Amino acid sequence: MNIDLSSFQDETVISISLEGKLEKNNLNINGRKIRFMEPIEYKGQIYRVGKDKQLHLDINYKYEEECGRCLEPFVREESTVLSGKLVEDVGGDCEDEEEELIYHTGDKLNLDKYIMDMVVLSLPMKPLCNVGCKGLCPKCGVNQNKKDCDCDVEDVDPRLAILKDFFPEE
Repeated sequence: MNIDLSSFQDETVISISLEGKLEKNNLNINGRKIRFMEPIEYKGQIYRVGKDKQLHLDINYKYEEECGRCLEPFVREESTVLSGKLVEDVGGDCEDEEEELIYHTGDKLNLDKYIMDMVVLSLPMKPLCNVGCKGLCPKCGVNQNKKDCDCDVEDVDPRLAILKDFFPEE
């Protein structure tokens, strides 16, 4: 998606409204398979602040992924924000630690990469179908959210297992 910034050459233009959808089907991140249920939606503005241009976008998306504990697929809706200062890409490194920089070439701005970066950053580190997910039994493999099992599972750290012999059971 290319955005035309040429209207900012007119000093009377204060802002440009943006609204649209980004078509993305799948995303693979370190073995995680994320499937987008509908296009990624964005809405916001580019506005003039003094001689600078600032971008603010609200991003909403809906995705499906497998739970990291029970391996069942789940669907979740998320939202994030992309904001930063627009800077002409001149090929050199421009270090500004205070603000997020969004580069454009001439009067053309392509936000696809920046939107996808924010989507990836907003995903949870560990995908869970819900906070209370019990996961799979480590012995028999049954989904403990659906069925309880009678397996006796002792969580003993193997480094401390030898200490168990110091306290004999009565």
